[in-house]
This record gives sequence, C-alpha cells and structure tokens, in this order.
Amino acid sequence: MADKWTALNTFWNSFGLVAYDENTVPDNAELPYITYSATVSDLDEPVYLTASIWYESSSWTEVSQKADAIGDHIGGGVGTPYDTGRLWITKAVPFAQRMADETNTQIRRIVLQVTGEYQ
Repeated sequence: MADKWTALNTFWNSFGLVAYDENTVPDNAELPYITYSATVSDLDEPVYLTASIWYESSSWTEVSQKADAIGDHIGGGVGTPYDTGRLWITKAVPFAQRMADETNTQIRRIVLQVTGEYQ
C-alpha cells in the first residue's frame, strides 16, 4: 500500500499528465504537466492543497479542459486509499483560476485549490 505522501502523488498523477511535487520539478520536465503542494496532516484535520496545470499554447482551451476534467472527477469529493485510510479530496472555493506567466506568454497555467482530509 502507500503512505499519505504517496496517496497525494497518486491522486495528482491520475489525470493523464505527469505530476510533480512543486519542489522537485526536474529541469528537463516537458509541458504539459501538473505541480502540486505536498502537504499532509493528522487524521480528520483538513489541509488546503494547491495544484497547477501547465501547458504551452497560445490558447487556453486544452488547459481549461483539463481543469474541467479534474473538477468533474472530484465532483462532490473523491477518495484515494493509503495504507491506514484514505485521502478525501473536495474542491475549494474558488476551485480554478487562470494565472499569467510573466516571462513566457505561451505558458498557460491554471491553479486548482482543493481541501484534503486524511481519514
């Protein structure tokens, strides 16, 4: 089975893109990908998590569709098992926000905000 950290990684890697802890993105990582905040808590204590979806494009279409697909998957909440329980993820408010990249106008980034609870 998996520990809490691995459950978080498994969740973000389940959307058809490679996902990295935001502190360990390799220098040679190729877009598109997801970065996520790696945060855990004690049981039944909510933790606020963020993830960013990164695409290189002149259009917002693909990255927006991916954000919508992730939101649809989460729905009213979704669980990811780990060795002694599950990580329960729900959408926070606001759930998704477009962000500009100051150095590259072709980078499209959407920040997702979710709440995780280790149960």
